[in-house]
Amino acid sequence: MLNFSRNMLSKLPIHTFLFSLFPLMFFFQFNIHELLFEDLIFPFFLSVSITFLSWIILRKFIGGQRSGLILSLVIMCFINLGNISLFISDDPTESLQSSAEGQILGSILLIISVIGIIYFLKTKTLDDKTSIANVISMTMIGFLIFNITTFSITTADDDSFLKFSDIPVQISAVENKPNIYFIILDEYAGFIQLKNDFNFDNSNFRIDLEKRDFFVAKESFSNYPNTSLSVPSIINMIYFDFIPDNLGKDSKNIRVVEKMINENNVMKILQANGYKITTLDGAVGRTPDTYLADVRLCSSIFDINPDIRKNFALVYVPIVGLQELIFDEVIRSKLECSFSALMDFNEEPKNPNFVVAHLRFPHSPYIYDSFGNSISINDIGDKNAYLEQLKFVNKKTLEIIDSIQERSSENIIIIISDHGYRYYINWENPTVDDYIRGFNNLAAYYLPGEEKHETIALVNIFRTIFNSYLEMNYEILDDRQIWYSMEKPFDHTDVTDLIADYLKNSHN
Repeated sequence: MLNFSRNMLSKLPIHTFLFSLFPLMFFFQFNIHELLFEDLIFPFFLSVSITFLSWIILRKFIGGQRSGLILSLVIMCFINLGNISLFISDDPTESLQSSAEGQILGSILLIISVIGIIYFLKTKTLDDKTSIANVISMTMIGFLIFNITTFSITTADDDSFLKFSDIPVQISAVENKPNIYFIILDEYAGFIQLKNDFNFDNSNFRIDLEKRDFFVAKESFSNYPNTSLSVPSIINMIYFDFIPDNLGKDSKNIRVVEKMINENNVMKILQANGYKITTLDGAVGRTPDTYLADVRLCSSIFDINPDIRKNFALVYVPIVGLQELIFDEVIRSKLECSFSALMDFNEEPKNPNFVVAHLRFPHSPYIYDSFGNSISINDIGDKNAYLEQLKFVNKKTLEIIDSIQERSSENIIIIISDHGYRYYINWENPTVDDYIRGFNNLAAYYLPGEEKHETIALVNIFRTIFNSYLEMNYEILDDRQIWYSMEKPFDHTDVTDLIADYLKNSHN
């Protein structure tokens, strides 16, 4: 048995396939507080498949050991150039390969690879090299597995928090329940921020919405400054004060809200009241995957978590232009599918419909100009590119609204953004202007037959709709703005009064 193990270590290139998993596991380890392990299953399969196919092809020409060692060298030198960029680049949004430092590092790695390939091709006996590579790869992967397992064991059980998020499911006696369209435009800046930071007056869009009988809040603010808590808060109709109270302010385990998305209160209530639930994958992630959805559009079993997808392209495609092309085209196809699905949606005649579309739009990357022409700008700090894409968002949103209202003037339509444009925020030492950037959002509601509301807190959107249209009785919560940074997602600071003072002073 011992001889077999030694022979396996010296003959079989196990290292090649373990090294192919290393970039994804490395990325997962540093983001384990945000990602789920199931997010890795398909990327793992894809990574191993690519490596195995490459090994099979090379094996026919230069042998199994030689091809395995060469592939491992390429993986660790060039493919991990992408991962290195995530940690040493001053600007994580700028690809390291396009910088001077990246070009120098790339040249060094290229030289190392060429020398290594020549060495492996000329060396006759490779048993000891294969054995060493196998031991190194097992050690590296074992270390990552240990860290991941330790985190999983020591963090709180997600299920223990579900009891805090549950609210009673009320059953409506209303017979003719309205269809509800809920559209989230990710990172769409509010009117105040667009004026302050972009010198852009977005009132024409507001007027166009009002012509369609929308109520548009001129001063709307999200309850949280990031999608990770803002969206779960909206679709659960709650604040997350109980999480820092139980996990502590220093916890980074954002996964505790994942099951609150999958088992969210809004869909539970609607499902109990006979609604057919349809989700659209607009290239953002979690919401479309909830098991509560009856139909999932614009998604497939081969979809990869957006953050992992971007890292996958960064790591496995060393050519910058191809990285951007892959990532941009995936997002574009998701968005185009979502646009079509919303405009041509076949409403269920027997049951009321609840349609959710969370669109990565106008969020970067910037793939549209103001006319809807295809572009490719991945600099998330490019304010002009953001503004151009936002102008196209306005046009496309109006087209979608017109198609929904044409189907029925009784359809409820909610158009909101989960937060503002945040690139220039100082997260660690924020000013009031930073709070405005984080919270100032778009909020527009088409509520047929209802009186106009001055404003509706995002946490109260569905409480208000349920009470007004389904004759339920949910408490309306105070509108609060709760600040945190992604580095400490549960270190919460209530800045509601600071924003109120800002608005008061700006009116004077």
